[in-house]
Amino acid sequence: MTAPSPAGAARALAAAAYAVSSLAVGVFVGSVVVGPRSAQAAEVSWEGFYRARGDVFNTLSLSDTNTAAEGAAWTMDHRMRLRPGFLLSDKVSIFTQVDLLPFVKWGDQPQVSTDPLTGEDIALVYSDAVTAPTTVEGGSTPQNLSVTRLWGEVKLPYGTLKFGRVPNEWGTGMIFNAGNRPVDEFGDTVDRVQFTGKVKQIFLMGGIENRSEGFAAEKDDYHAVVASVLYQGEKSGVGTFHTYRFRNDPDQKYTTWIGDVWGRASLGMIEAELELAAIVGGGDLDDGVNDIRQASFGGNLQASLDTEGIRAGLLAGFATGDQDPNDTKIRTFSYDPDFNVSLFLFEEPMPILKPAVSNTDNGGRSTAAARTGYSISNALFLKPRIGWRFNEQLTVDASYLVATQAKQDLLTVGTVGRGYGGEVNLNLRYDPFPHFWVQGTGGAYMPGKYITDYVDPELGTGFNKPAFGGRLLTTVEF
Repeated sequence: MTAPSPAGAARALAAAAYAVSSLAVGVFVGSVVVGPRSAQAAEVSWEGFYRARGDVFNTLSLSDTNTAAEGAAWTMDHRMRLRPGFLLSDKVSIFTQVDLLPFVKWGDQPQVSTDPLTGEDIALVYSDAVTAPTTVEGGSTPQNLSVTRLWGEVKLPYGTLKFGRVPNEWGTGMIFNAGNRPVDEFGDTVDRVQFTGKVKQIFLMGGIENRSEGFAAEKDDYHAVVASVLYQGEKSGVGTFHTYRFRNDPDQKYTTWIGDVWGRASLGMIEAELELAAIVGGGDLDDGVNDIRQASFGGNLQASLDTEGIRAGLLAGFATGDQDPNDTKIRTFSYDPDFNVSLFLFEEPMPILKPAVSNTDNGGRSTAAARTGYSISNALFLKPRIGWRFNEQLTVDASYLVATQAKQDLLTVGTVGRGYGGEVNLNLRYDPFPHFWVQGTGGAYMPGKYITDYVDPELGTGFNKPAFGGRLLTTVEF
């Protein structure tokens, strides 16, 4: 018998290791689901979803003349999120969050077979299976299974104690967004101990957080103190959330205060929500930039009308910007990247170009010339929406997003415009059965002067073409 090649042996070892790890995970899940019910009589609650997403864009390069423009592109990916809770008693619970195959592309990673005689790899066209992602050495990656949150909750006489790695969410999700919706991609998580007390309809919360644990005996960590006051009524709510972050390193002191005010009101078929926030602070950063001073502000207003037929809404917001991004004064405010407002603008980096060399790190794309990113930043924006509810299963909405810079860079005044451009979206959602829904979105983005006037000294120009695209979400949610 011919001995297998070293690459074939490594793949065989990786497959065996993955099989063993999968068996271990299966035994663990089985013991959690079955064991506690019979042996400890604990209740298990389940929340989560599986979402398959397909995107097609033509073209995020916003150009058909630039030599590095990529043209039409499409991708599909997986994402499953499980949020089980183990209710050990009426006082004590444990909660966790597990992500399975998060954002793994469809078709990745094809199983490579070997010729039984030569031991050489056989062409991918003959592959009959895909496997869970592994490293070059054959080890499992976080895209197989990743425990992203884990915390305990204890109900005490005067409130609830929560401790562990918890989701961080507040208001409209403008600053702190847990990212638990099928359309989300990021999510804020903190290591926190907090206590929440309740007086009638008023919730009082206080807690402490820790970041970047490095050396136990050195003052190199960032800490935070958080507090909130929230009134939650049936038709209205109002509250304020505050975070004070600090670092006590004698050589690198840093402090930041994040203050946020949020409110909502429901008046029959009309609902409105408002959030305003400020970030103020400064000090020395751990990347070597010192004497930073920050003062940035942001806010958004949302209003909606939902009848048995007509659906209408309006979203307006602002995020302050910097006139001189090269000084030590930070004025730019950025929304959380899971505050989604469109299909293109503030959702996809643009323009996207082909890199000089494609590899697994860049995924065959370069953002070196990108003028917009994953979140709303330095912007004034407005988004009206109108739609129709055909029945409980089918709704359709059309929206138009227009945005411009809040503050223009002094170095580009007179040569580059301020407008980000406009985007039209058409959204269709179909809920035929409980726990299952399909959502399709089509859109067109027309770049503004901030992009069309841009000339990159190395990557050129020509970023003046509209982009067209679509997204399909197929979701099972529970």
